[in-house]
Amino acid sequence: MKRAATALAALLLLAWPTILVAQVGAGTGGAARLAQEQRLAHNWRRVLMIGAHPDDEDTGLLTVLARGEGMATAYLSLTRGDGGQNLVGPELGPALGVLRTDELLAARHIDGGQQFFTRAYDFGFSKTSEESLRFWNRDSLLKDMVRVIRRFRPQVVISVFTGTPADGHGHHQVAGILTPEAYHAAGDPARFPELKTEEGLDPWQPAKLYRLARGGGGGATLSFDAGVIDPAVGLSLHQIAVESRSQHRSQNQGALETLGPSVTGVRLVERVPSITGNDDSLFAGIPVEAPPAPDAHAAEAALIRAGVVLDATTDDDEVAPGQVLPVTLTLWNTGRTPVTVRARVVAHVGFALDLGFAFASGGCGGGTTTSTVAPGQLYTCRATATVEPHALPTSPYYLAKPLDGAMFRWSGPSSWWGEPTAPPLSAQFVVTTADGVASQADREIVGRFLDPVIGEVRRPVLIVPTVSVAVQPDRFIWPRNERTHTFHVSLENLARDSSELAVGLRVPAGWNAGVAQHVTLTREEERAELAVPVTAPLNVKAGDYQFTAFAVRGADTLSTSIYRIRYPQIQNRNIASAATAGIVVADVTFPAVGTIGYVRGGGDRVPEALTDAGLSVKVLTGDALERGPLAGFKVMVIGPRAYEFDASLVRAQPRLMRWLHDGGTLLVQYQQTPYVRGGFAPAPLVIGQPTQNRVTDETAPVTFVAPNSQALRWPNVIGPADFDGWIQERGLDFPSSWDAVWAPILETHDAGDIDRQGGLLVAHVGTGIAIYTGLSFHRELPAAVPGAWRLFANLLGLGQAPPAAGHRE
Repeated sequence: MKRAATALAALLLLAWPTILVAQVGAGTGGAARLAQEQRLAHNWRRVLMIGAHPDDEDTGLLTVLARGEGMATAYLSLTRGDGGQNLVGPELGPALGVLRTDELLAARHIDGGQQFFTRAYDFGFSKTSEESLRFWNRDSLLKDMVRVIRRFRPQVVISVFTGTPADGHGHHQVAGILTPEAYHAAGDPARFPELKTEEGLDPWQPAKLYRLARGGGGGATLSFDAGVIDPAVGLSLHQIAVESRSQHRSQNQGALETLGPSVTGVRLVERVPSITGNDDSLFAGIPVEAPPAPDAHAAEAALIRAGVVLDATTDDDEVAPGQVLPVTLTLWNTGRTPVTVRARVVAHVGFALDLGFAFASGGCGGGTTTSTVAPGQLYTCRATATVEPHALPTSPYYLAKPLDGAMFRWSGPSSWWGEPTAPPLSAQFVVTTADGVASQADREIVGRFLDPVIGEVRRPVLIVPTVSVAVQPDRFIWPRNERTHTFHVSLENLARDSSELAVGLRVPAGWNAGVAQHVTLTREEERAELAVPVTAPLNVKAGDYQFTAFAVRGADTLSTSIYRIRYPQIQNRNIASAATAGIVVADVTFPAVGTIGYVRGGGDRVPEALTDAGLSVKVLTGDALERGPLAGFKVMVIGPRAYEFDASLVRAQPRLMRWLHDGGTLLVQYQQTPYVRGGFAPAPLVIGQPTQNRVTDETAPVTFVAPNSQALRWPNVIGPADFDGWIQERGLDFPSSWDAVWAPILETHDAGDIDRQGGLLVAHVGTGIAIYTGLSFHRELPAAVPGAWRLFANLLGLGQAPPAAGHRE
């Protein structure tokens, strides 16, 4: 509670002012916000930092430059971190990228920077730049970087990485290689001329290129101390930077806000020939130029000094096609002199009337009516926004189209491309103070609600379908010897009126899903779930099939699912997708192991995948793990990195080891060094450096070290074909060495790497069997990769003797 209150207080004190949505009412932001706005007002200095992922940025340097020096700063991340792990929730892949995008925005709100991206999709860990550029189109990536430079127009570019193997991750190396190229190409009219003709972006040549000097500024030509107090907030710049870094919660990046000096540095790589002399500051030798117009920071500072509070609210946050949305625009003059105001609701570029909000010409005078507001008075005007009948749901613009390999295919206006999100529904105020200065300020229009426990709650306005339709399981392994499986179609009425629906599943020819079922939803947010049994054809062939859930409402057939991403530190986000289920029919046999005990790990959807496949699973937490009976379980599975954040698992470890010793089968999925450091492995093993002890090539050859092992023989006979179709990687956090009690089962390695036999280890412990695997079952099983399922089924059955041979590993 105390930590949450501290974080919220920091956000309120430090948040970027242009569009702020938090669970608090409107205000000026006070002295802290005024101090920062005045630092940035009339500023001409702009610095762009370029890295590969969320969390690559140097938040200390960004904070020093933005909050300490009043420079306009931005961080360009090549990717949105889609291929990483998630230690706060179930999101992986594109959904994780959405979460990490907003974690970056939360960080930038605190350290004072802006945020940009390229089209690069994070396809997972890569060991070399050559491998990364086989997935990414180099020219497209470079063009995206040039686009951001020409749009932001920095005089100084700072590369996080060197472009050499010393950077480690192949994505890092690519960022280091392409940053100098983008630095030069941005100013060359012959490079990407279409950015000028199609997007209006003139060539722009930054004056200097620097590279971060890691390790406290060692090797730096310029050093910066973040260990100085920002008098407006009473915290050091380093403390603010750590608060920024701690927003990367899905990556376990929380850190202590230490006191004292904190030095970071950069090294000069290159500068344009016109700059000569000593390089004793980032902008030494760079001519002063006129600040960009309009100056949003000067406008905000003027409003704060005048005591003007602006607000834009409505009564709903998820709005359906056809819905009329009442909007209230408010100005409170808390100052001592009158002000005048014009206000209007704004349709941002790309919000065409057939795709988004249509705005009434009345209400607030359409921004043309000027009103005078006396000191102490409240100005309020009301308008309406009508959602077009065929409006598309609000969803990240970069997810609107399927991936092109490992590159996003952007949609919408080019002004969105490279931005974190599409612009929100907003209001524009033009306020003229007593000195005759007119200031323009935008405010996002937010849904405003009363929570009896929390108080005021504000949320962004998102378009949703009239009825959300979802089907579970949405990706499913169908054993070929099964005839029938029950799917569940979930419905949520998001319209304010009732919905009469005919609901069903469309299935391929030869399959049978019965007839449509009828349901009535009478109020907004009412939900229903229908069971739909599906029967496969006789002798169904192995392969991929697709089912589509639908709900007919009048003349409309609805088949859109809404996935909500909700965390307290970020904005509410929705991902819209087709309500489809991917079915993979395969020859998979499961051993009879009873109910499987499962301890969930980070970003772990394996329990749901096992349940969908027809296995009985009980997820164990808290008391059930620490004090509940374990004897009824033949098999227990530990999720990826569960030992890092499940304290009950750590406390339950002694009784878990007794259960294992007494005949249980314990399957531990990949862990990291805390697992070894804590002595949690049933027998000694060492997990090496994460960047090395992994196999990133999902097509890497696999050889069998123990071909007669039961793990490869029963109940499914495993062969080379079972390693076809794996996604993202073979595995990670393979042990580099282990006690002789562990027996390696297979070997796989990336091209040019050493043999790695630590991906699957089996050991007898007492009368039980322990399994440690770094193979990426947490990705393969939810993705319904047949061979991974067949191998995992065998691991579940290692504690049983095969019916015929009685053979055990």
